This record gives sequence, structure tokens and C-alpha cells, in this order.
Amino acid sequence: MKIMTFNIQHCLDYTNRVIDFDLFADFIKKHSPDVCGLNEVRGEGPEKDYTNQTDILGDRTGYNRYFGEAIKVKKNSPYGNAILSRNAIKSAETIKIPDPVIKLEPASYETRCVIKAVINIEDKDICFLVTHMGLAKKERKNAVKTICTIIDATDLPVILMGDFNAEPDDPVFDPIKERLSDTQDKSDNHDVKTYPSDKPRIKIDYIFYRGLECINAHTITEVCSDHLPIIAQFR
Repeated sequence: MKIMTFNIQHCLDYTNRVIDFDLFADFIKKHSPDVCGLNEVRGEGPEKDYTNQTDILGDRTGYNRYFGEAIKVKKNSPYGNAILSRNAIKSAETIKIPDPVIKLEPASYETRCVIKAVINIEDKDICFLVTHMGLAKKERKNAVKTICTIIDATDLPVILMGDFNAEPDDPVFDPIKERLSDTQDKSDNHDVKTYPSDKPRIKIDYIFYRGLECINAHTITEVCSDHLPIIAQFR
């Protein structure tokens, strides 16, 4: 089973600076994940270039799909995360992450969410969580608390993936690491950078797991979005 996490920056070609659905659909088909978690996905709305990107990518790749709205841009245009799957998605829901009550950090605040999807692969139900954490520390703490509550409430194997906006040594990960393993430990290079894609300086994208065997993991070093995606292989 091959899993990909990919911040697609609303299908913006990082090199040519235009939205290019074929580029991203072909990229996903080329690397052929069984399940792909996507961040920074636009939904259909009145703002310019706000189309149903999840369905467009799903149609062009032949994958089943689910879009999880985190916010509406200018109150009308959806924006959030998505999941694509070769197998049927048995169930899916969008769980909002609570905003910090006090917002004093010098960071851009934005309501975030977690997609929780159950997909049956090779006769095993697996709980997939896709998220994009905030830039503010309190946002990330709220995200981790929400994610850990979801993990603790399920007995299924779990795969958590997305753009966490935090580097590997950030203590915000500690509650997650108490529950899940990091696929980075199965990589040939344990210090793999994912951002920015043309000259990666930091790692902020991850795949964590529980109840499965991770065979290997690696970053795909092809520039498509502003992030490099990660692929992990599970048995």
C-alpha cells in the first residue's frame, strides 16, 4: 500500500505560476499512490479560480475523493484539504480544529480542520487523517489535541498525514509521537527537507502511522508545487 501526502498549493505550477490541473493529475498518476492526502485545495466559489479542484483531480486521476472545507475565502469560496483513494471511501467527515481564544502571536491565524476517512484496503479498514496545521503555536497545539482525541477514539490502524508547519524537533509533536510512529524513521535520509520545493530548507510535511508496517518512505524531489510530497510504502 502506497500513501502520499502533498500540499498542492491549489494546483499552482510552482515554476510557471499558473494553475495546471493536468500537471498535478499526471504527477499523482505517475507516482500511483493508493491514497493521497492533499493540502491547500480550493472548492467551488465566486472568487476567481475557485473551482471544485477535488473533483477535477479525482476525475482526471480516476480516484474516489472527498473534500474537507476548513474556511471560506471572503465568506463564499471554500478552501481546505482533500483525500483521493483508489478504493471506495467507506466514510468521511470534516472535523474543525478549535481556534485559539486569544490570538497574540505575530502569525497569520486561520481556522483549520482534519479529514477523518475510513477506507478498506486489502480487507482491512484503515483510519486516514489529513490535516494542515496553523502557523501560530497555539493553533498547532489545538490541532494536536484534536488529532490525539480522534486517534484515541479509534481501534483501527491509523495513518496521519499533511503539512504540519513545524519541524521534526518541535515539542508540539510529542503527544503524536507517543501514539504514532514517523515514517521518516524508515527513510534512507532521516533529515529529508520538503519546503520550499526548489531549494528545500526545512521539513514540515509528514506521514505518521499506527497498526501497520512501514517498509520505506521518501520525498519526491520533483518540483510541482511549492512543497515536495512524501510517499510511504506499507505492508
